[in-house]
Amino acid sequence: MNNNDLTALEKLLTQIPDKSWLSGHTRRQGLSLLSFAAILLIWIGLSGSGLWKPIADPLFLPSPFAVIKTFFRLLNEGYQGTKLYQHFLFSLFRFSVAFIFCVVVGSAVGLMMGMSEAIRALLDPPIEITRPIPKLAVLPLLIIWFGIGELPKVVIIVLTLFPMMSIASMQAVKSVSISKIQAAQSLGANKRILFTRVILPASLPGIFTSIRVSLGVGVTMLVAAEMIATSNGIAWMSLNAADFLLTDVVLVGVLILAILGYGLEQIARMIEKRVVHWSGKET
Repeated sequence: MNNNDLTALEKLLTQIPDKSWLSGHTRRQGLSLLSFAAILLIWIGLSGSGLWKPIADPLFLPSPFAVIKTFFRLLNEGYQGTKLYQHFLFSLFRFSVAFIFCVVVGSAVGLMMGMSEAIRALLDPPIEITRPIPKLAVLPLLIIWFGIGELPKVVIIVLTLFPMMSIASMQAVKSVSISKIQAAQSLGANKRILFTRVILPASLPGIFTSIRVSLGVGVTMLVAAEMIATSNGIAWMSLNAADFLLTDVVLVGVLILAILGYGLEQIARMIEKRVVHWSGKET
């Protein structure tokens, strides 16, 4: 093979599109679907699903088909006089208000704590003290202080997520490379430019990580929130159905909350890829 042939071969190879990312992305999707399929098969195997004698009593573990049937029945008839979509909207409202507040205010507080020793000394102790307190232990106090309306339901989620968001944001600022800050200062950057062009962009990956973690914790705390004198919400529906051993209704509620948490996590990942597209590519 002469030099001309080698050159032609190299040009041909450079024209072939790189599908390594596509194959890796497809592989990850396939593995994710495989894991979901494995869980579903185990569930079908334990419950029998009408195909064979169930290993687990249907009272305690209904089949997937029974749960799907219950879902459509709840969709049409509702539960305890409230439509299923209304239960979902009540839960989504409580979670959204608390989560958005923590993302906006908690992240801002964390950024200020990371940039200012004085603010950190002022705010870090109360945040660190309240962080390890079991939130279920303060439920009676929240009812006494805020009544039995929507406010205590939002506050208990805020009490859980706010320390997470503020501390994570503070750590993200503190982890910014000092060489980047010094390089910007040597080029004459003032405090505003230093924050908007260096500190904030470098902190965003850590902030988005805390947002994704907070999503799962927030959905979990929604269960505690809907234990406070209410008669609506997906978590309340599951808790109420458990009192009557309506396991199929309980599983419908659990699966809705799981899908909610997973869906929000995927949305957060997509936003992160667009906003923090440089993450992991820095040298």
